[in-house]
Amino acid sequence: MFKTIREWLQLQVAMSDRAEVSESIDSEGELRGSYLFMCTMASGIATIGLLCNSVSVIIGAMLVSPLMGPIVRLGLGIATLDLNRVFRSLGTLLAGMSLALGVAILIVWLSPLRTPTPEILARTTPNLFDMIAATLSGLAGGYAMIRNRGGTIVGVAIATALMPPMATVGFGIAVAQWGISKGALLLFTTNLATIALSTTLMCTWYGFSGRATRHAVAWQIVVGFAVLLPLGWPLAHALGDIAQQTRLLGTVRSTLTSTLSNQSVRVLDMQLDDSRKVLDVTFAAQHYGMDEDTALHQALKSALPSGLTLRLNPMITSDPTQTELGRSALSANIPGASIPATVATLDDETSVVIKHFPLPLLSSGSNAQTKTLTLMLAPTSAASNATLRQMEDQLGTQLPGWTIQIVPPPRPLPPVLFERGSAQIGPAQQAALENTIWALQRWGVHDVAVEGRASTDGHGPADLAEQRAAQVRQSLEAAGLHVVTGASYPLPDQQRREAEEGVDPFRSVFVYVVDPGAD
Repeated sequence: MFKTIREWLQLQVAMSDRAEVSESIDSEGELRGSYLFMCTMASGIATIGLLCNSVSVIIGAMLVSPLMGPIVRLGLGIATLDLNRVFRSLGTLLAGMSLALGVAILIVWLSPLRTPTPEILARTTPNLFDMIAATLSGLAGGYAMIRNRGGTIVGVAIATALMPPMATVGFGIAVAQWGISKGALLLFTTNLATIALSTTLMCTWYGFSGRATRHAVAWQIVVGFAVLLPLGWPLAHALGDIAQQTRLLGTVRSTLTSTLSNQSVRVLDMQLDDSRKVLDVTFAAQHYGMDEDTALHQALKSALPSGLTLRLNPMITSDPTQTELGRSALSANIPGASIPATVATLDDETSVVIKHFPLPLLSSGSNAQTKTLTLMLAPTSAASNATLRQMEDQLGTQLPGWTIQIVPPPRPLPPVLFERGSAQIGPAQQAALENTIWALQRWGVHDVAVEGRASTDGHGPADLAEQRAAQVRQSLEAAGLHVVTGASYPLPDQQRREAEEGVDPFRSVFVYVVDPGAD
């Protein structure tokens, strides 16, 4: 079999017309107006496809990208040790790259779309497999062009790995997210260098180096190691990170399944920040409370490596098994980038809201069909009901068409304070009551009790306490609540307590949640 392969290769070498192939490669890699025009078009198409997260549009950019021509010419120049050919191809590449980068930056500046899409993120974390794929593509493309077998079609197909990463670099520059630009530039450089060196190998095999083949091969080995070693180290490190995250994902998935065994649960996204030793886990569950949160933290703490900080992001859905990721669960965290953990049941914008909500969440849930987003605050949240209600209104403006519900943590309701000697509902009292009604509605409470109070400084008769309670009751009943009232005047040791605590708590009405099922 080896003899057959050797004879076939020798026949292929003998059949190749080196002069004709060299002339064709030089022509394809020349700097012309048509080359610059196609670079502009390809960059524009690729940028729009990335911003819209459209695979079909990105494929269109791949098909018109002309970058393969100068890359093959660069490989031929290295194979023949022709410095003029090398520098001319590098000049053509630099001109096309600069033009493509400028077009991408301009389109992003003019576009209202600034959130990194899954297609953008997919080109920011290259690894060693990308280098291997580019090597195989370069060998196939070099062979096709040398043998005149659909070279143009194969060439533009190989260039698919070039124009989208360059457009991604432009996106990162335009939005000042340097982590995205850095990752995409590494992918672009890796593919460019690997394809060029693979083409060099094919050209050398087909005898383009002439009689000085051994001398050319020696220089090619030096150039290859000088280029590939600096690129290979970060790519190998990235591949190691993926292997580590794969193991962590398996551990997290098995721990979640065993700990929350009484319900359906699914891991949706996992991001490991090596610099801060933080592991973010986003998962879908049918229900999630404090008991589940405590048990899960304890189980994962014992299962995961020590020194790793764990952050859980539960998402409540009726059927977690139907939720899907919009990007790889093993995508690396890019510093400075706003990266949404996109789920099929979540709108991109709601995903960003959940991911970057400034207060600690106990759970979150979104229903794309009914367009409702619910954020349940953790007990550690100290934000007032007024603040939470205002945040809810702001999110409603940010997400038009969506119903936003922020659920405050269970805690005592603040009293409704009245002016001295007054039982009138003024603007301040009305605002306090609206915040109280909002919190009760978010908790799903229908039964409350109100307690009217009055001070002992000469403006606190018992009937004033009753009047204040009656006024509050009227407002609460108008909101559809069932209310029982009472008045407390005077309270035990009220004068002493007023001296210690101030009189405001005794010129107020307290609202309490009532359990209608209690005896």
